[in-house]
Amino acid sequence: MFTHYLEALLFRTLFRAINLFSLSAARRIGRFLGLINFHIIKVRCDVVEKQLHAAFPHLSEKEIRNLVREINISYGYTAIEFCWFSLKTYDEVKNYLIIDGKEHIEEALSFGRGCIIFSGHFGNWELEAQVLGNLTGKIYAVAKEQKNPYFNTFINRIRESNNLYLIPKKGALRGIVDTLKVNKSILMLGDQNAGKTGILLYFFGMLAQTNPGTAKIALKFNTPVIFAVCYRLPDGKFHVVLKEPLMLKFDKSLEKSIQFYTQLLTSELEQMVRKYPEQWFWFHRRWLQKKHLIPEESKNE
Repeated sequence: MFTHYLEALLFRTLFRAINLFSLSAARRIGRFLGLINFHIIKVRCDVVEKQLHAAFPHLSEKEIRNLVREINISYGYTAIEFCWFSLKTYDEVKNYLIIDGKEHIEEALSFGRGCIIFSGHFGNWELEAQVLGNLTGKIYAVAKEQKNPYFNTFINRIRESNNLYLIPKKGALRGIVDTLKVNKSILMLGDQNAGKTGILLYFFGMLAQTNPGTAKIALKFNTPVIFAVCYRLPDGKFHVVLKEPLMLKFDKSLEKSIQFYTQLLTSELEQMVRKYPEQWFWFHRRWLQKKHLIPEESKNE
């Protein structure tokens, strides 16, 4: 427990130290950390490279290596930006934002059945949550608690100061239902490997265990779904995009409807990742089974 306390104390110190710098200076630190991982530490760089080869088989070895480098830098930015933006007021944060579609949140909530905002680990998802918390007044997200209780408490306080409240992953359904009943929004990141609880759908032409939770809940409670992303622009600002609310409808069977809409949302995210591949979290093992790391078109050759 004492080790946990020291870890949390170190993180809090570094967290606040980042805020002594300007955003551009803080990003230079993030870039440096990303390059340190790429050149020296190499944490999960092999996972990133393997998945990139499978997702972009047309790229050369040099292009893949350059992309691995940019992915490390981008994640360095994201980590540092989380520290920097989290302690800022929304009035300060919005100077770095271009937001399209914020009126869709009000439209979705006008039905009185809550709203699910579907996104992924793309761009700066932590900043996205912070922005959505301020746009909605209060937003919820399902998350697993950290092993370090001191770290968990500190991060949760930061998030709650930005109107983001976490629903514990264990027994999350009850929390989700309660949230929707009071017409609030839930942010769901549906791009990680869902394991045995997932359904096999295509992502980059390869089968991946995908979380069907958004579609299941939306169909059961007739809740509108908004697809959203927050990604970094060349000038350093962020583009927050919220699509029009999607009302999910049954088609033939519940199972097929869940599969159809989960694939629809997954494909929407894939389009964004293809456009800005360096901004997706490739460190996560999205395709756990080796047999799935084969593009569908290659199987048919």
